[in-house]
Amino acid sequence: MTASTPVGTVLMYAGRTDGAGVLNLITAGWILCDGSVYPNAQFPDLFAVLANSYGGNASGFAVPEYKGLFLRGLDGSDPNQRDPGAATRTAPRPDLPNVGNSGNNVGSVQPDSMEAHTHGYNYYNSYLKSTHTLGHECLSGSTTSTTSSVGATETRPVNQYVDFIIKAVNSPDVVPVGAVMPFAGDLATWAPSLAGAGWLPCTGGKQPAASYPNLYATVSNMFGADDQASFRLPDLRGRFLRGVVGQPVPGLPVADPDYLTRTAPQPSLPYPGNSGNQVGSLQPTTFAAHSHNYTYNNDYWSCAATAIGDHAETNAGVTWTTAANGGLTESRPININVNYLIKAVTA
Repeated sequence: MTASTPVGTVLMYAGRTDGAGVLNLITAGWILCDGSVYPNAQFPDLFAVLANSYGGNASGFAVPEYKGLFLRGLDGSDPNQRDPGAATRTAPRPDLPNVGNSGNNVGSVQPDSMEAHTHGYNYYNSYLKSTHTLGHECLSGSTTSTTSSVGATETRPVNQYVDFIIKAVNSPDVVPVGAVMPFAGDLATWAPSLAGAGWLPCTGGKQPAASYPNLYATVSNMFGADDQASFRLPDLRGRFLRGVVGQPVPGLPVADPDYLTRTAPQPSLPYPGNSGNQVGSLQPTTFAAHSHNYTYNNDYWSCAATAIGDHAETNAGVTWTTAANGGLTESRPININVNYLIKAVTA
């Protein structure tokens, strides 16, 4: 690898992926992480890096398929084991002859999950008392029941759609306009020098279309716009980034079950930006639908009279609600803060 941007590098991409957009990416040496299978000889530099880590067949290799997925750092040999389920991760391409890596290896996949938790539940034996001439009672002991199911289709953090792209060739060594990358420094200090290198902060700023014609041609009003002479940059503050589903891969389940109901990023603007299954759309945090078992004791149930003057006990059927578990306001994975930048000009 002689390029300063190594083959196999993955970046986010916030621009067009129609015919012209894909052509611009390929011209710059990048291709979409859409799970496509390429002949080994078509991108030999990339095949040398990936091999069949992401799946393949007898004559080709698959590029990463990040549709609807979040990215997570490989646990590898980390002694702290930040991913407690690393050993049970599954292969990414069960639809291909070579399914790709599983377990604690790059390329493996992990479904959404909810951390084990409990809810407090106080059950009061409310019943209609009756008169007993023979001391008859109907005491049941203990009974296990289930709470009602609450939640959505998956557990996820608040997120925004982007495409992912991968460097496929050594030359040319160009980062395409519209590419998004994390930046670990302080924007207040480094913003001027970053702008000089062609990068702008992804903080939703309004930009004149005439000042950044290539970026405007790439993102248009996908992230919102105030008028036809300006556009908004992506606002990725506080967001997790998720691969846009786009065209689902045949033979694979859609990783984002709610991809068609996503909302626009700037609803207060005249041009609110993309919604649904498109780059830029937003999705709120949710937790997956679930219920809890609980046990209650000494419940009185209806029972027949057994003697003259002996009356039945009847439960009043009171419904109770479990206590909230913790005080958090969102569902989220373990994470670390970065700033995001977008490539605005080729400098």
